[in-house]
Amino acid sequence: MRVGEMLDATIKLYRLQWKLFMGIAAYILVPYLFLQSFLTRTTSNPFSFEAEPEVDTTRIILVLVFALGTYLFIQPFLTAAFARAASDIYLGGNPSIKSIYRFALPRTHSILWVSFLYALVTGIGFLLLIVPGLLFFVRFAFGSVVVVLEGTKGTKALRRSWRLSKKHFWKIIGTLFLAGLLTSVVGGILQLPLTAASAALGSAGWILAGVGAALAGIVTRPFAAVIGVLLYFDLRIRKEGLDLAIMAQELSASRP
Repeated sequence: MRVGEMLDATIKLYRLQWKLFMGIAAYILVPYLFLQSFLTRTTSNPFSFEAEPEVDTTRIILVLVFALGTYLFIQPFLTAAFARAASDIYLGGNPSIKSIYRFALPRTHSILWVSFLYALVTGIGFLLLIVPGLLFFVRFAFGSVVVVLEGTKGTKALRRSWRLSKKHFWKIIGTLFLAGLLTSVVGGILQLPLTAASAALGSAGWILAGVGAALAGIVTRPFAAVIGVLLYFDLRIRKEGLDLAIMAQELSASRP
């Protein structure tokens, strides 16, 4: 599929099972983000110029703790869940939230390790020069999907991603850029008005902040994951002549 066709296919797949995708995200993100918004609420109004902003050490620590929790568990868990759900639906399956969670939980640590290696290598590439950073960003982008769909872990998953993405740099980066732009715009439209309103209300506006963050995450996170899975399948079909029926049987055999 071309870039435009890839985005169109992603939107169609998302619309087909939007309740499942949003449900996978909602059960995790809603309580987590509401708790984060409540515990990190502030009594100051950032739009007021009458006083200096408050310096709340406890709030800063809580923000860092929740950011760490997102990186260590929320992000890798949802990555595994969305990748599995998208692949099942794409191959004709009918997964449930319960089965997806049971599959994703034991693989969270493997996704975290691959994500850490991916971020480390890409960061080093950008420090050395922009071009190596972009190259590593694209060529290693499918490491997490490989962990979920092939069971390969660590550096082997990254090497597998490198081989799959060879000679398709521009297509991958173009698709990821447009998908990222689309999710950023939609997420901003959903979140920014509520975030601004909550800031103006001070501590009383934490509910609005939580609603905005949860709504943006529930809607946009699945889309970003689906595009990665469809790109993975497209590359395997092009380079390896992947038989989707055989792939569906393999994934069915690995279901908990």
